[in-house]
Amino acid sequence: MPLSERERRVLEQLERELFIQDPDLARQLESGVPVRTPVHPRIRDVIAAAAGVLLVLLAIPLHVIPFALAGILLVVHAVFSHRNYKKQAPSRLL
Repeated sequence: MPLSERERRVLEQLERELFIQDPDLARQLESGVPVRTPVHPRIRDVIAAAAGVLLVLLAIPLHVIPFALAGILLVVHAVFSHRNYKKQAPSRLL
């Protein structure tokens, strides 16, 4: 079913407003390429903390001090990163 002249004008106006307000989104919609959503900070921090703990546990039997230090730093970074995220979004349930 073809659009009426009025509907075409309204659609063109919406497209112009979208290009003005969010040009990146407009280009993505125009190209048809889906955009990968970023990893949620909470998931990212949990994965980083788990990887840090695994590095520490791996360093124990191998006696590799740099692995242990890297694991500890990764866990500390994940904890502080998550605390900062929670401070920035106090209204979210985390």
